[in-house]
Amino acid sequence: MKLNIKKVATVLGSALMLGATAGMAAAASFTPSSFGDGGVAIVVGANAANSDLKAAVDLTSNLAGDLAAQTATASASTVTGGDSYKFEKASVKLNVGDNLASTIKSTLTEDELPTLLAEGVFVDDDNDEFDYTQKIVMGTLLNVSMWEDNDYAEDAPTLGYRIPSGSVVLNYTLSFSETPLITDLPTTTLPIMGKSYYVLSNSSSGSNLILTLLDSATDATLNEGETTTLTVGDKSYEVSVSYISSSEVKLVVNGQTTNSIAELATYKLSDGSYVGVKDISYNAKDSGISSVEFSIGSGKLKLTSGSEIQVNDQAIPGLESVITNTSGAIGSSTIALSSIRFDWKADSDMFLAGTSQEVILPEFETVKLVYSGTTYPAEEIIEIAQGGDTYAVLDNFPLKDGPADIAFLYGAAGGPFSGIGKDASNKLVTSNTSTLTFDADSDEYFIVSYAGTTEGESYLMRATNFILDGTDNKTTIQYYKDGAWADKKENAKEANTFSIGNAELGVGAIDRAGKSVVITANSSSTNFYHLYSKEGLRTYLPFSTTVNNSADVGAINLLTGLQGNTSLGHNATSFYLNFSEEDRTGNIGSGDKFTVVVGWDSSTTPEVQVNDLQNNDVAEIEIGDTDVERSFMYSELATEFLYNKPTSGQDSIKIIYHGDEVVADTYITAPNTVVTPGSGGAVTSLGSVTVYDNEVSSVSGKNLIVIGGSCINSVAAELLGGAACDAAFTTKTGIKAGEALIQSFTRGTKVALLVAGFNAADTTKAVTYLSNKPIDTTVGKALKVTSATEATAITASLRCVKLTFDNRRKRIWR
Repeated sequence: MKLNIKKVATVLGSALMLGATAGMAAAASFTPSSFGDGGVAIVVGANAANSDLKAAVDLTSNLAGDLAAQTATASASTVTGGDSYKFEKASVKLNVGDNLASTIKSTLTEDELPTLLAEGVFVDDDNDEFDYTQKIVMGTLLNVSMWEDNDYAEDAPTLGYRIPSGSVVLNYTLSFSETPLITDLPTTTLPIMGKSYYVLSNSSSGSNLILTLLDSATDATLNEGETTTLTVGDKSYEVSVSYISSSEVKLVVNGQTTNSIAELATYKLSDGSYVGVKDISYNAKDSGISSVEFSIGSGKLKLTSGSEIQVNDQAIPGLESVITNTSGAIGSSTIALSSIRFDWKADSDMFLAGTSQEVILPEFETVKLVYSGTTYPAEEIIEIAQGGDTYAVLDNFPLKDGPADIAFLYGAAGGPFSGIGKDASNKLVTSNTSTLTFDADSDEYFIVSYAGTTEGESYLMRATNFILDGTDNKTTIQYYKDGAWADKKENAKEANTFSIGNAELGVGAIDRAGKSVVITANSSSTNFYHLYSKEGLRTYLPFSTTVNNSADVGAINLLTGLQGNTSLGHNATSFYLNFSEEDRTGNIGSGDKFTVVVGWDSSTTPEVQVNDLQNNDVAEIEIGDTDVERSFMYSELATEFLYNKPTSGQDSIKIIYHGDEVVADTYITAPNTVVTPGSGGAVTSLGSVTVYDNEVSSVSGKNLIVIGGSCINSVAAELLGGAACDAAFTTKTGIKAGEALIQSFTRGTKVALLVAGFNAADTTKAVTYLSNKPIDTTVGKALKVTSATEATAITASLRCVKLTFDNRRKRIWR
């Protein structure tokens, strides 16, 4: 379901120019060359019919397949503001399926977050100094993975972090190498993750120590009969003494008189701040002057060891404190503080994915965990499907010289498999030896591949034009390039050599009458049965053998009565089409392996289809009610799968290969730090470019394809100037039942292409049209789609207006 943003980035941006009838050949196709900058996102209504979601899946797959030869260029995320640490090392990145703590780093100190976790010196109430350190230990269940959780998004397999309720997000610890006395803490300032907290008091409850702190506190000493002004954050407080005795005091703060406050007690002001009394100096003589030392802070924090932290007298679920002290009786004047630890646990299931890309330490808000998405360096689509009732095909396989359909296995009607290629007259010639024989009467093409350590390339080739030139039999060797056959070695004769790319080849015996030629591999790096995609995915094509249970991957015995290679899954009824990724350093065939099982369905007359996906690292999960299941390899390259299992028709599978290491960009940062995702980075609940209309802000800056009408898609309503259903939609657009609208709009600095039918079935029809027809478009013109293959241009001058959305007034201006 994931569509490469960079591949489609140029489809929408410039002109979207429509001809007189879209059934005619347009001047230019709906291709990358007609796109603008900024990437593209597909927007569906959060409450739309499942058919709209299915249409989005089909559209992403179709566009990506059409553009498979184009490579994505991903850019890294950027960080601005305060402290930040990205979970990666110079030689180890965080990949899909990895655990953040065990793969990269579990304990963070001043080295990673120099301000938040700075080491320093604490000064107690007696002005004694104590060295302290700070650290954060990450939870053990922080895995970037694929999951489905209806609390996040219903029926949507999602890539990101799902942090289970009750699991630890992180632990923070403030430790003292030499321990200050507990009794010397009040009236001091404790440093916690870059902020200072005023210690108002210490106490105990049973065997548990208690510390009461004030956040952002300012303190002062005030004599009876005087007035002083304190500034706390962005607020000012005018304070005077209303009453004072040896044990309590009443203060007047900004005109509000407090209740009586004892030493080391607090009072909550009407604005939510707290005033705390540190010390009362009372003089009973008429000539004496009494005074009070107090502080005002923005919030009160009560830390009870082993219990939830209380903020303003309210317990914070999932946030506990542990206060460790030296040995001795609680309440003793010799008890000293060793450490304070905060345990942050998920109060409910937490998510870092899509638009929920950060979680922040509650109440303290001093540190946050940020997931800016997954960076895909490249992307190409490889589909394994039924080519016809009796043969399987690699559809639009992305070769170095352009995509090609490669039929690779066929059988008689109803099976079993009996040959390699499309049929007996259109064979694919493969070989696991250094030679092969191509027969133009029965063979369609042969495979030539080269593999170095970090590069692989493959070519479709054939021999044609067999002639007798004097005494020499000659033939012309051709290769498939950009959708057509081109000469590589014209009038080749026996003993000639030639090369294609890095592959070195020779010409053996030529039979002019039989139209056959022997081709030899003239280097150990050249072979005739591995197939490499442009980005380096290795496919092990079938090759014929007379041996059962061969250990060679791809070997299949097709002789009648001997069909079977059960050790590798190759037999008359199924073939294990094996694949090998590269590793993260680009070594060909050295990465993780997976298998697509090609076989026959269970109909009365069996037909070829994909029967299974094996060795993928996460079980497939259906996307909505689309019959398309998503899964991944938990590997350095994170190959993705879209397994289509329609209720009618043959199963097929699309492999999305990324060509290089895929990195899950994850950070821990200060609260004011901003992480901006790189291109190709933001993964949402429905894939890298498909979002719900209520998530459209997560793809700001991208061009949009908006699927569905204004009744069920708020972005469509924005484009059309308001929501409209049924007859109102016809009045607004001129589109009636059985029809759909494809129209482009300016949206900010980008383009939004609306694909909206009168009803859900009409929208699906329009998406099919968009996926398969070349369209030249210009902002301001529109198409009326009447079938999946037919549309006419319509005048949209009254409806196609430039819209500007005023966020302050929530209005759309024309």
